[in-house]
Amino acid sequence: MTQLDPQIQAVLDTMAAQPQPAEPPSLEDVRAGAAAGHRALAPPPVEMASIATVDVPGPNGDVPCLVNTPRESGAPLPVLVYFHGGGLMLLEAEDFQCVCTALAAAADCIVVNVDYRRTPEHPFPQPLDDAFAVYQWCLEHADEIGGDPTRIAVGGDSAGGYLAAAVCLDAKRLGVPQPIHQMLVYPDIDMTNRSESMMTIDAFIGVAQISELHAAHCGDDLTNPRASPIHADDHSDLAPAFVLLADHDPFYDQGRAYAAVLRAAGVPVTYSCYEGTIHAFFTMGGAVDVANAAVAEASSNRASAFAR
Repeated sequence: MTQLDPQIQAVLDTMAAQPQPAEPPSLEDVRAGAAAGHRALAPPPVEMASIATVDVPGPNGDVPCLVNTPRESGAPLPVLVYFHGGGLMLLEAEDFQCVCTALAAAADCIVVNVDYRRTPEHPFPQPLDDAFAVYQWCLEHADEIGGDPTRIAVGGDSAGGYLAAAVCLDAKRLGVPQPIHQMLVYPDIDMTNRSESMMTIDAFIGVAQISELHAAHCGDDLTNPRASPIHADDHSDLAPAFVLLADHDPFYDQGRAYAAVLRAAGVPVTYSCYEGTIHAFFTMGGAVDVANAAVAEASSNRASAFAR
């Protein structure tokens, strides 16, 4: 394994120097701290032609979405439906606006940033039900936001990568058209946590915290394919995938394994692993230069998919 990128090491050193609370923090305090830390490392947002709020109907009620449109256009723009990370519990869509605006500008597409329901208040399958409702709404109503319904991709980081992968499997199961592309950034697609990297790597996040997040999401239902996409019986005929990983990441092995599973099922896969990086680095572009390179590569790959 390579040495950590110096800028990433500096981030970890700063995190390690933070004082620890005397008492166990409340969920509200944990969420506030996670959001503050996330935003402190994020790059500045890219100016958009418009940022609109749309409430999408879903089985659990409306799902708020932030619709980022990079420029005025006389023709419909392609759409990326983006599901944010944060373990399905800690962060919300607004915390990811910086990366969503960067993805919109770099790939010249509309980015629908989905504020799905979070655990533990809304456990499995509610976050996935919200995610799928937004994807299906975009297929049917993309023209209402200036989008092209024939060029819709899904994507996300970490827990959001899980949602993107699971949306593709749900679409196949329900006979709904596949997205044109799935962008999976260090996706959390195996809730069983059995891989070697999950046991041996704890930079930024470790298996104890990950297991708590998984338990809050789906309890003991860890191999349900809607919770753990890698456990689905059949991965054929899914959308072409771009899988982006970090090598100092507990999720490294499962991301690599999912890329192999997709390839074995005949799904076109582009695979990219960034050496010296950690979980969550993709959204640290305000402090870590390699994060901006990763966003640019993901955007270029998606722009190529939209152009086909």
